[in-house]
Amino acid sequence: MKQVTSTVTYFAEEGKANLSECLRLSFETLVEFGLETLVIFTGVGEGIQQAIDQFLDRPEYAHIRIVGVTFAQGFEVRREGVLGPHVFPAEVKAQFLSRGIPLIRAHLPFDSISAQYQQHGAMGQDMSIVGNALNIFCGSMNLCVQALMMACDAGEVEIGEHVVVMTSDTALLARAAPTSRLLTDLIVRQIICKPAFLTIAKSEKRLGEPTGEQLTLNGVIDENEDQSQHGPVLSR
Repeated sequence: MKQVTSTVTYFAEEGKANLSECLRLSFETLVEFGLETLVIFTGVGEGIQQAIDQFLDRPEYAHIRIVGVTFAQGFEVRREGVLGPHVFPAEVKAQFLSRGIPLIRAHLPFDSISAQYQQHGAMGQDMSIVGNALNIFCGSMNLCVQALMMACDAGEVEIGEHVVVMTSDTALLARAAPTSRLLTDLIVRQIICKPAFLTIAKSEKRLGEPTGEQLTLNGVIDENEDQSQHGPVLSR
């Protein structure tokens, strides 16, 4: 039986503290598989800026093309408890464009469209349940899938092209498809990295500071025990 063994990196918590490592793993995967497109979902451009500063000038990554994806105009985000419109800095966008990096702003495919009246609407047309289902993996899983579809919808990624798509804490190797062909053509080939503990999406208790022990999906284990009796080991 033919098979491929690959390594998945699991982070101890969700969030942008994992951004640098997520970028490193994404660039290494692109080189490993001979791919050239990295799709980055970003709120204000931090992930793309780090990619420019830390990776794109290296000879081994010179061929890699970045496609940025962010929230649509009018999308509301909560900052310090206050709900307001998402704003992507115009000067940052201009800087990215000068480097040949497009920035796609569009409606998230899994977000519902508000009816004029609250009691109106067709449940069967609401794709938010798909995004909620993907959240069982981690909070960024649905953003990765949506970002890939949005990049393909915009023509920045070809239908059927294999790319790496990432957020601040999750990265996937996937075959691209437009939104209309999500269930027929989009394929997630490999999870490169993701949070193991959903400290944001599911409000799981945050782990303590690293102490050198190994972790299983159930918690801390004794290094003297038989490791074969435990599940996947997460490295701090």
